[in-house]
Amino acid sequence: MGLRPCLGCATRPRCPTLVAKGRCSQCDEVRNRARHERIDADRGSRHERGYTNAWAAYSRRRLVEHPWCVGYPLGVHSEPTLAQCTDHVQSGRSRPDLFWDPANHQSLCHDCNKRKAIAEEQGFGRATA
Repeated sequence: MGLRPCLGCATRPRCPTLVAKGRCSQCDEVRNRARHERIDADRGSRHERGYTNAWAAYSRRRLVEHPWCVGYPLGVHSEPTLAQCTDHVQSGRSRPDLFWDPANHQSLCHDCNKRKAIAEEQGFGRATA
């Protein structure tokens, strides 16, 4: 297969790099960064979504008490895996009354938290209709 010019991006519309197909890694990275910036602008800051410094402190304390990922889906890990975040079983957006309820919290590793967000909230913290 021959090489052809890169499709480019916003900052390099006439990228000189030759690629087998699509975009070069630099243009691809620029496009992905711009896409994530648009998504983040739509969802608001962590403080606007309720994740204050008090939540961060609570989450750190909780992870000391509950250090293992419960898994998503449940039982996904064959070996114990350290959790890295405190997750809401029912999202804080759909059930704000349960935001601080400890019974509504679970420990998840980043991979399980991402799987849950993709499955239940379309991947970027947006509640499904």
